[in-house]
Amino acid sequence: MLFTSISNASTSTATTGFSSTTSTTTTTTVTTTTTTTITSGFIVNLKPLTSTGINNTVPFTSTVNAIVTPVMTYGHLEGLINKWSLELEEQEKHFLHQATQVNAWDRALIENGEKITILHREVEKVKLDQKRLEQELDFILSQQKELEDLLTPLEESMKDQSGLVYLQHADEEHEKTSSRSAKF
Repeated sequence: MLFTSISNASTSTATTGFSSTTSTTTTTTVTTTTTTTITSGFIVNLKPLTSTGINNTVPFTSTVNAIVTPVMTYGHLEGLINKWSLELEEQEKHFLHQATQVNAWDRALIENGEKITILHREVEKVKLDQKRLEQELDFILSQQKELEDLLTPLEESMKDQSGLVYLQHADEEHEKTSSRSAKF
């Protein structure tokens, strides 16, 4: 793109007979600077006081350096587009890499969540089995206590009746019963 500026020339006339003519020459340099040269000539329409051969024209010349607007060429634009395309491709690769990682993490989380659910169910089953076994053990212990409570008076009554022989046999039976209950 090429950005240039053009100045307009204007002419104005005053009511007193004073006239001003302005001519503008604009030169545009595409590379770095814009130079504007203004040449003005003032013509005064007054009658001379002493002689008639005097020209009443006062020349005025001014040079202005303007701020240059950057010029973008097709090659420069194409270079910028190529640079942006490469950056976009790099960011796309980075995004796809991160998306792949997030998907892998997501799959791992889902699989581990399912494993945790399965383990939780198994732990609940084990807790129920443990509770059932504790109840059975409590029942067995209560039966053993009842048996001991029944055997103790019988053993004492037998001590009185039969003596030492029966006592040895009762001790052996008691030990067998105790060992059997301990196995459970």
